[in-house]
Amino acid sequence: MEQNDIHLKQYMVEFDVPQLTEFLLQMVPDQRATIDEMMVKGKMISYSLSMNRKKVWSLMVAQNESELIQLIDELPMTPYMNFDYKELMFHNTVHLIPAMSLN
Repeated sequence: MEQNDIHLKQYMVEFDVPQLTEFLLQMVPDQRATIDEMMVKGKMISYSLSMNRKKVWSLMVAQNESELIQLIDELPMTPYMNFDYKELMFHNTVHLIPAMSLN
């Protein structure tokens, strides 16, 4: 987070993914576009889908719970998923940067 983002909070959001019907599968491109947009804006840090496609975990950044709910509601598939969230004390991660070659 940048210096002016010091008051932002991190939340781990867990979504229960329903059985993927043809209707829901058609929503995937819009869902992905919204996720990409949130990541560019720094509102979503990560988005992970379980191997069995029943759970999604997302690390999101917001000023408060109200803003978090607004962000969650922007995701096109949210009306079809149950979700829960927890505020995090901190989240550590490793950012792998490819080694640069001077050749």
